[in-house]
Amino acid sequence: MERVKQKEKKEDLLKTYKDVFDNSTMNSLWYLITHKNFEGLESPIKLGKEANIFSALNKENKRVAVKIYRIATSDFFKMSQYLAMDKRFRKFESKKQIILTWAKREFSNLLRAYKSSVSVPMPIAIRENIVAMEFLGTKHPHLPKPYPLLKDIHKDNISEIYPDFIAEVKKLYKAGLVHGDLSEFNVLFDEELKPYIIDLSHATPIIAPAAHQLLERDVANICRFFNKKGMDLKPEEVKEYIKGD
Repeated sequence: MERVKQKEKKEDLLKTYKDVFDNSTMNSLWYLITHKNFEGLESPIKLGKEANIFSALNKENKRVAVKIYRIATSDFFKMSQYLAMDKRFRKFESKKQIILTWAKREFSNLLRAYKSSVSVPMPIAIRENIVAMEFLGTKHPHLPKPYPLLKDIHKDNISEIYPDFIAEVKKLYKAGLVHGDLSEFNVLFDEELKPYIIDLSHATPIIAPAAHQLLERDVANICRFFNKKGMDLKPEEVKEYIKGD
C-alpha cells in the first residue's frame, strides 16, 4: 500500500513539473522528498539565469529553500573559470558535470561557513543539481517571503548595519573562504537587521592564487555600496580588517 502511495505521489510530481524540469532533476527532487528533506515544492522565490529557488515545507511544517541549478542555460564558461581556481573541484568533462560540481561547491562552502559560525543559510541536503538549505524569511504560514536584500534596506543611517555585516565577511575569511561575488544583491537582513551572506557557489579558498583578486573585488563592491549611502570607507582599510586577526 505504501509503495502504491509513493508511486502515485511521484506521478503527481511528474505531472506538475514535467514542463519545468528535465527527468534527471525530477528524479533528484523525488530522491530528496523520499529522504524526508521536504514534502514538495511550494512556490517560486527567485527565478534566475543559473538557478531557480523554490520554497518547500518539511514534515515539521518548517520552510526550506530549494535551489535548482539549470542544466541547459547556465553560464558554463564562467563556472568553469571559478572551478579552475579551486583545487577541491577540478574534475569535470561535460557541461552537466560542471553544473553538478557547481552545486556541490555551493553546498560544501555553505557547510564550511556554517560550521565556522558565519551567518549563512544552514545547508540541509544536496542531490545532483539541487541544494536544499534553510529558508531565510518571514515565518508567515502561507506566504514565503524572503528577508530583504541589502540593496532594499531602507534605513536613515545605513552605517549602523555595516559593523555586523563586515564582521560576517571577516568570519567567512577566517573560515578560509573569499565570497568572490559579494555585493548588495547577496546579503539578506532579518527583522532585527542581522545579516546573512548567501550565494556561496562563487566562494573560493583563500589559498587559491586568485583569492587576493576576488577579495579586492568584494571589497570594491562593499565600499561602492556603503560610500554611495554616505559612508567614507577606504578599500585598503576594509581589506586589512577582513584579513586581520
